[in-house]
Amino acid sequence: MARGTKKTDAPKTTAQQLGSIIKSCRDIMRKDKGLNGDLDRLPMLTWIMFLKFLDDMEQIHETEAAFEGKPFRPAIEVTAGGTGQLKRMGLRGMI
Repeated sequence: MARGTKKTDAPKTTAQQLGSIIKSCRDIMRKDKGLNGDLDRLPMLTWIMFLKFLDDMEQIHETEAAFEGKPFRPAIEVTAGGTGQLKRMGLRGMI
């Protein structure tokens, strides 16, 4: 009888997590009829990742400023209708 091997779920490294996220994004983007190959997808994916990282850093700095009692000013100002536009685009909360 063959010896059964139990697969252990070791925590993923940061590189593995990032690779998994990028693969998922690329799989989703491949389904978009308006994108014709990696030359179309790569700049878009890069821009989305930049916005995500910027938003994460902004949230960290906003929290730090709140703890220190200092005012916080984001790197990119949102105009009056900007937040609603981000919500309609499905980006607010995702980014």
